[in-house]
Amino acid sequence: MFKQEAYWIREALSGINASGQKKAANLGSSTLQFRTTVQPHIQEQLIAPLERNGWQVCHMDMKAEDGVDVIADVSDPGMATRFKDQFTLTICTNMLEHVADIGLVARNLMSITADGGYILISVPYRYRIHHDPIDNGFRPTPGEILALFPSAQITCVAKAIISITDPFYYGIKKSRFPLWGYRERIAFFLGKRHKVSGVLFRVKK
Repeated sequence: MFKQEAYWIREALSGINASGQKKAANLGSSTLQFRTTVQPHIQEQLIAPLERNGWQVCHMDMKAEDGVDVIADVSDPGMATRFKDQFTLTICTNMLEHVADIGLVARNLMSITADGGYILISVPYRYRIHHDPIDNGFRPTPGEILALFPSAQITCVAKAIISITDPFYYGIKKSRFPLWGYRERIAFFLGKRHKVSGVLFRVKK
């Protein structure tokens, strides 16, 4: 997750009005070390503000690692019944480009989110192919993300294409070919920036 992406998510979530139990699912959470040390802005801008506002955050991932509360695969058809209507907020960031069946994942997200709850999704809009373990090439606009869900059952709360302007994310890499390792940095100075699509919508079942 980019820092500017995390800032946008924090702002988007700051105004949500959750009734009843404040239970959030952080899908593809990775480890505690990743969230607090490798990318500390995840903890600082996303998790900590939720917890201060009384949210119970359940960190879910495919692998049993330190900081993972529940082992679960968002692309498993059984997830829809296993966690049906359990979460008031479902967070799915930088994941839809790494699944084989995007439609199945979208249906799972709807199923595990309670009526009146919220779904927060971010997906790269302009970014290189990065296998983890696959990259399906999905680079949607916010509207294309929303189109994955039944229009009659969702209400968009916030959406944006977030331009990443921090030069930290445009590194210089080793390469045998002259200037090839500088391509991201050159693109940055030419105004070609990484971009992320983000949406937050409310679910009505």
